[in-house]
Amino acid sequence: MFDILLLTAYYFVLAFFAATAIDTFLGKYEDAADEQKSTLRLFSEAITHTFLLLVIFYLARNLVDLIPFPFDGVRGFQHSRVKERGGDVVFVFILFFYQDYYTKKLQTLYNRLMGHFKTEPAPALESNGASASGH
Repeated sequence: MFDILLLTAYYFVLAFFAATAIDTFLGKYEDAADEQKSTLRLFSEAITHTFLLLVIFYLARNLVDLIPFPFDGVRGFQHSRVKERGGDVVFVFILFFYQDYYTKKLQTLYNRLMGHFKTEPAPALESNGASASGH
């Protein structure tokens, strides 16, 4: 359990600082600027941003693998057999969802796409007691 706690701390710290650094580098998200972009461009930027986040995740996972676990080999414990070494959940959650720029861009894209697929609601039937046959 201590190994999992330590891995969680590693991934949390790396993801938190990576998300903060990315937001600092990209600057403040400007809604008005993205409103001028086409949906295809927003979609392409979101795909590119997500790809770069996955590259950062790949690098972080390899970095954490290089950190030796202090109790590896003690009483037969093998750090290499701990499945949580991948750190997928903690790292991805922190990295993806704690980036203001990324989440706002995705929200803008989502709102735009939902606007394209929005359908008008069917008119409500009058409830004046008339039957469907009109009598």
